[in-house]
Amino acid sequence: MPQPSWRDVVFSIKTFGAAMLALWIAFRLDLTQPSWAMLTVFVVSQPIAGMVAAKSVFRVAGTVVGALMALLLVGLFAQSPPLFLISLAFWIGACTFTSVLLRDAPAAYGAMLSGYSAAIIGIPAALAPDTAFDYAIGRCIEITLGIGCATLVSQLVFPRSAGEALKTSVDATLFASARWVRDMMRGEIDPDRFLADQRRLIADAVSLNALRIFSMFDTPSVRAAGDVARHLQGRILALLVLLVSIHDRMVLLQTAAPGKAEILRPLLDDAARVFDRDDVLERDTALEDTIRDLESRIGDNVPSLDDMIRDPENIVVRNIMLRLRDALETWRRILVLHEGLFSDQPIRIEEAAPSTTRYRDVTLALVAGAISVTAVLTTSAFWIASGWSNGSSAVIFSGVICSILASLDDPASAAGNFLRMTLLSAIAAAIYLLAIFPTVDDFTSLVMVLLPFYLPFGILLAQPSIGTKVTPLGLNLVAFLGLTNTTTQADFASFLNSTLALLSGISVGILMFRLLRPLGVDWTIRRIRRGILRDLQVLASGEGSFDRAHFASRMFDRINALFSRVDIIQPNQQRLMRGALTALRVGFNLLTLRRIQSSLHPAAARALDAGLIDLSHHFRNLKNERQNGQAPDLRHIVPILIAHRSSRTAEALTALIAISSAMDRHQDFFGVSQPYALHAILAAPEPL
Repeated sequence: MPQPSWRDVVFSIKTFGAAMLALWIAFRLDLTQPSWAMLTVFVVSQPIAGMVAAKSVFRVAGTVVGALMALLLVGLFAQSPPLFLISLAFWIGACTFTSVLLRDAPAAYGAMLSGYSAAIIGIPAALAPDTAFDYAIGRCIEITLGIGCATLVSQLVFPRSAGEALKTSVDATLFASARWVRDMMRGEIDPDRFLADQRRLIADAVSLNALRIFSMFDTPSVRAAGDVARHLQGRILALLVLLVSIHDRMVLLQTAAPGKAEILRPLLDDAARVFDRDDVLERDTALEDTIRDLESRIGDNVPSLDDMIRDPENIVVRNIMLRLRDALETWRRILVLHEGLFSDQPIRIEEAAPSTTRYRDVTLALVAGAISVTAVLTTSAFWIASGWSNGSSAVIFSGVICSILASLDDPASAAGNFLRMTLLSAIAAAIYLLAIFPTVDDFTSLVMVLLPFYLPFGILLAQPSIGTKVTPLGLNLVAFLGLTNTTTQADFASFLNSTLALLSGISVGILMFRLLRPLGVDWTIRRIRRGILRDLQVLASGEGSFDRAHFASRMFDRINALFSRVDIIQPNQQRLMRGALTALRVGFNLLTLRRIQSSLHPAAARALDAGLIDLSHHFRNLKNERQNGQAPDLRHIVPILIAHRSSRTAEALTALIAISSAMDRHQDFFGVSQPYALHAILAAPEPL
């Protein structure tokens, strides 16, 4: 376990202080369940102020929607318990579906809350319909009180803004990118470290979007900058695409035509110097002049169509030089955006903000929703059949556990950890209720006896690696304690009964996950790969309406999700990671070919369309795990393109060969069994 930092200790003190403030106010207002205010503080508290604000907004929204739905269901079906429970189950299932479909966007949290809040409020209200409205209002007040205290303390006491975290993350990502570019262009990087760096940089770049959203809540300069952060993130991701493209083509050129690779070396060395400066993130006139000079030199030496026809090696040379020029221009733009992000000065950006499209897994969301429905209905049936007085708690927690863990790759294991932490919290609660609380006679004493538990808990909560694992320990302890204004002697039998109900609800959730979703990380990885191939199939067929930004955003989201799950030590998973990155470049080239197809000679356009349709069928078969042998050979299109020249022939030829060579280098991912890319073209007996 990593050593806690001073920030973790401060976060724990702040969170405990906010929880005690919420509890004290709830006592003073004589609310019916003050523990809900305390619990809410621990739920919404985050190390960064903007995260607290964002989470609080969606928690309030989710709670209010859940309360309204609970009142509606009680009003409609209070006299018919089976219909009430069936309707509640399907509402929780619908909210779980929406949450999993939205994934980790802040709105997903609100959707999840809307589901199980309806159960938490609705079931007790249905048991006493006359008090339903007061009960719902009370819960909303208690939760809002907790949110208000958590937000107030996070903003006033040693606040750490999301804007500060965004700037730190942006700087770290750009410094790492510059170092990676420098090493790559000088050929000073080994394959394994190259892949590890790609993985880390893509994760960092994709995570900037969440920090950007949180920064809008607590950093005026970021809010005033508008879409600058989105443009910056888009440019960083574009730079990574360009660099991966340059690297792969340099490896190909060094293998097939080492002489041409050496000719490019001076340009690459000069480009590396742009990124090899102590003040690499600072703009100045000298740097601007250096980049423009390099761009001009590259433009003067880009091989023409005649050069490529005369010497096919120049196809790859042209591609490298164009991507190198694009990379330098992208870096220059990154520095402008970086300078303007926190300067409080408006930046003129003529192009539209890049897309932040995410991929959506409808099948996974449907499965998650179905599991929630089944768990709630199963527990409800047991409650009705047994007549168990505490069965309502089991129903509530079966819905809660299936809602909050539905998006995980292995929810059954996570639910098992939740069950173990809940059991430990029940033991801790028994000690408090039976041995400690009888000696407590005022609020100060209550704070003192809770501090030894919740101060270490808050420190653990701040640790990303273990925070989510220990969360049930502290939250369920609050639920078990059930702090109120009235002082009553703890009833062990009642405590044991309520504990068994809670554990039973969690156990039903585990059972449903085991029965209805027995697949783990490997299943998720296969679904992500299928999603990538499906997008390539649509692009190759020309049937989709993707633009470059839309495709790139969704593809990077998939790649990041894939990279976070694979084991980089395993050779087959290394190949999967490299193939996924290559799929991004293949998609860009497919978009290029479809865009310029109408500008080609009709004969060339027909040949290209037929080849791309065959490629689309190949991707479809791969997606459906139906191997159809060798992928379509696109080389036959090359002579047709050359025989019917147009202004777009060079661009089409470059993109076509880029697709072929990329698929050839990553044969496992793309289902290629025999090489047919650049080196095969070079070895062809007939001249181009």
